[in-house]
Amino acid sequence: MDWTLLALLSAGTFGVVTAFDKRLIDKHLPSLASFYAAVCITLVGSAAVVLAASGGPESAPTGNLIMAGVSGLCWSAGLAMTFWGYKLEEASRASAVIHVFPVFVAIMAVGFLDETLAAGQWVAILVVVTGAMLVSLRSSARSGLGRLTRSFPVLIGAGFFLALAHLTGKYALEEVSVSTFFPIRSIVMAIGFFLLAKPRAFRQLLVAMRDRQTLVLVVAAEFILAPVGSLTLAGATSLGPVSLVSTMSATRPLFVFVITTLLSAPRIRILEEPLERNTLALKLVSLGLILSGTAALTLL
Repeated sequence: MDWTLLALLSAGTFGVVTAFDKRLIDKHLPSLASFYAAVCITLVGSAAVVLAASGGPESAPTGNLIMAGVSGLCWSAGLAMTFWGYKLEEASRASAVIHVFPVFVAIMAVGFLDETLAAGQWVAILVVVTGAMLVSLRSSARSGLGRLTRSFPVLIGAGFFLALAHLTGKYALEEVSVSTFFPIRSIVMAIGFFLLAKPRAFRQLLVAMRDRQTLVLVVAAEFILAPVGSLTLAGATSLGPVSLVSTMSATRPLFVFVITTLLSAPRIRILEEPLERNTLALKLVSLGLILSGTAALTLL
């Protein structure tokens, strides 16, 4: 499958995961640490499944294997800050700010991986990132400096670590197969989330999952959809230039916007994002920029 399709499939899958994660963090789990515990268990389980299906890790240069672990470390840091951002901000706005990371990826890929981008591709990347930032920056300005200083640095930090995760992952995947890379990265990520969660959080998670709705959300989001999104993203990264793969994955805010808007409708009300006309119009403008920039990337 073409890397663009894999990247878009990953973005759409993670759009659903983001909506479910926001619901879990806000309504179903007693603490952010208990959510980290769920992620930790999922990572270990998905790594075991891929190892069993592939027959075990393949041989590869030691430096690339180490870099796969570094990618996992960066992913755990970036995602931990992402989930923290979901606690502080609306899911659609938090996701938009986090997805400035293609700018970091593009700069570092050109500098360290010898990738080249045409002038039009640089413009397309900037258009995507502008669209991703617009809704959150306007919202923060309206909400006052307190809101801005509380969530914006966390979300930008998440974007920076996710950029490093993409970059180091691309370096590893130049010599390491996806079936070997994925378990290494996942185990290292699991260790990071285990350190953040601590034993008490696992007990909290087990108690919370006695509720049927919580159990369904955790299984659907963390045990099924998240591994699918991660595997398709790893496949896209192995096939395409990391600067463009990361930009395609920055279309996730589009999927998040659509899903969270539907789930916030009065008749459903699973989420509680505002549906005022001005807010929706601003989000649509930003998402229009994301789509147009992404379309330009695929044509240039």
